[in-house]
Amino acid sequence: MATYLVFHMLSNLSFFSPSAFARFYELYNAGPTRWLVLLTMLIAIAIHVKIAIKIRKTNAKARSVHYAKHDKFKIPAPLVTLSILFLLSFILIHIVQTLLFDTTQLHSEVEQLFQSEIIVLFYLAGLFVLTMHLQHSIANVLQTLGKTSVTHHCLVWGGVLTLTGGFALIPLYIYFVMP
Repeated sequence: MATYLVFHMLSNLSFFSPSAFARFYELYNAGPTRWLVLLTMLIAIAIHVKIAIKIRKTNAKARSVHYAKHDKFKIPAPLVTLSILFLLSFILIHIVQTLLFDTTQLHSEVEQLFQSEIIVLFYLAGLFVLTMHLQHSIANVLQTLGKTSVTHHCLVWGGVLTLTGGFALIPLYIYFVMP
């Protein structure tokens, strides 16, 4: 899924060259590629959710007594659950929105979508939650691998902020810069 996110962000950045954007998405939407990618991502998301639920249940059983002291800022579990449900909703709504686009007028469809203040705020909120989710997930993977230095954490933050910042550029540009 991480590879897809990087590819998706980079292909979205072609928006700044309308002709390149049109050529890429004409090719992407012409054959089975779009549907294969969509199916693959939906399966990956379903597997991801199933594994996350299993891990959460296992962790809850393993720790029946709460920590006496947390060494970092603690986000309450119900808030984490709500944020993950929001992220899943954001992803599914984003998929539905793109499926409803007129693929022959994709550039103007994206422009029109991000003229709405509500959509821009929703999109940025989704990116914020995605940023927190990716940072937490990657940091946990690195911790499991014994990579806990400040350098590793800075690299994680740098990579995650670059990715989500790349996604945020288009709605912010359309909303604040485009006439």
